[in-house]
Amino acid sequence: MSRPLDPRWWHRNLTTFQKVVVANSAIIVIGAIIGPLITVNVSGSRLPFLIGLLAIGLIAILVANFLILRLAFRPMRELESTMGAVQPGVEELRVQTNFADPDLRRIATVFNSMLDRLEHERHVSAQRVLQAQERERQRVARELHDQTGQTLTHEIISLDLLLERTADPKAHQQLEAVKRTLEETLEEVHRMSQDLRPSVLDDLGLVPALRTLAKQPSGAEVSLHVDGLRDRLPAPIETALYRIAQEALTNANKYARASHVNIDLRCVNSHVSLRVQDDGIGFDPRSIPEKEEPGRAGLGIFGMRERATLLRGTLDVRSAPLRGTEIVAQLPLEERHATS
Repeated sequence: MSRPLDPRWWHRNLTTFQKVVVANSAIIVIGAIIGPLITVNVSGSRLPFLIGLLAIGLIAILVANFLILRLAFRPMRELESTMGAVQPGVEELRVQTNFADPDLRRIATVFNSMLDRLEHERHVSAQRVLQAQERERQRVARELHDQTGQTLTHEIISLDLLLERTADPKAHQQLEAVKRTLEETLEEVHRMSQDLRPSVLDDLGLVPALRTLAKQPSGAEVSLHVDGLRDRLPAPIETALYRIAQEALTNANKYARASHVNIDLRCVNSHVSLRVQDDGIGFDPRSIPEKEEPGRAGLGIFGMRERATLLRGTLDVRSAPLRGTEIVAQLPLEERHATS
């Protein structure tokens, strides 16, 4: 036994456009049928001619009704497509508000305001996450430097005193080997501490931190050029540019097998730009997906681009196989940035 048809089915399963078309068409059909029937009952003649004329007129009216409503609902479809295309971080994607219909103008304005609020909240939340990461990096770096580093230094000094009192050549040789291991471990701890959060970045600023980064032992020769930068930049900008340069230099040494890396830092027209160029093997930027995929390495480009985007800046990656790689980050200075 079949279920009775729910009278609310059409209300739940039809779009607004379809509902209006069905309702208008029903009104037109009823009006078009009742009028001729009254005329037929009054005149009682020429029935076939009236039925044919009724059918032609009814089809023409229904087609016109459909086309007019389709044109009237086009802005709604545009709004729907724009809402479907919205992605986090795409600030330029907004709905046009120059509709003739005041209701649609209000809907578009409210929708754009909602996007602005969501984008602002996303920026604020992501900045807080990055700031929390940097504070945690700073804390771990200080613990490595102050606690682990001091402990290793104390053990090395103790070994030096023990070496002075040891007359056995074999024991002396073994103690020397332990001392070298501790010294290498201490050097690695210092390197890890600098990678996590270099103290020079907090104490002296971006330029000295980049100079220190360029002097670190690596497989490539690193040169640094600074132009137009006299004062310190806001802390979030210094942190972002340092992390971008650090990641780009790591990629040049680890993946590109570059022999020379050039870091260029410039401040021009209320913008600061960082360009990191290497002469490595390069790659095809189109091979990197537009969205970060779990478990797939993106050479740190997603992290670099996210840092630049959160500060209202841009990051471009220019590369080609066997032609090296160039990473250019540009950040505006007129924005008010929170301290990290």
